[in-house]
Amino acid sequence: MKKHIALMFAASTLLLAGCCTTHQAKHWEYKQVDGLQSDASLNKLADEGWSIVAMSATGDVAHYVLKRAKQ
Repeated sequence: MKKHIALMFAASTLLLAGCCTTHQAKHWEYKQVDGLQSDASLNKLADEGWSIVAMSATGDVAHYVLKRAKQ
């Protein structure tokens, strides 16, 4: 339940931030990644242009919200 609340908060914050920007702003795409991620897998996502904008954990499982500029 806490995971869903945290993800909803992060998504709504990002949505509101996107609605308040000018038309010259970049367009973003978002991705959710669940599960324990290794440094190598996070570095691969970073190489693909993804940035972590939110993270929460439930027990040993991490939940990430990523974003990058639309290509």
